[in-house]
Amino acid sequence: MNNTILAILHTLNIVEFLIRTAVNLSVRIIALAIVLGEYTWNAARVVVNNRRQILENINIIRNRVSYYFVYAS
Repeated sequence: MNNTILAILHTLNIVEFLIRTAVNLSVRIIALAIVLGEYTWNAARVVVNNRRQILENINIIRNRVSYYFVYAS
């Protein structure tokens, strides 16, 4: 084989590697987006279902913290 054919084959090999890497990366990114979306959806459902308890606990913590900043006369 002459140098031109070797250069073309080498270039095709590099292009194939880049395309394969890009496809693998895009599949992983899509899978990550799906999993993170599912986690976000589940977290939102938990927050909505337990919002009264969450607000009550936040209010208790806020009152405890604000107690330290109140001037006693």
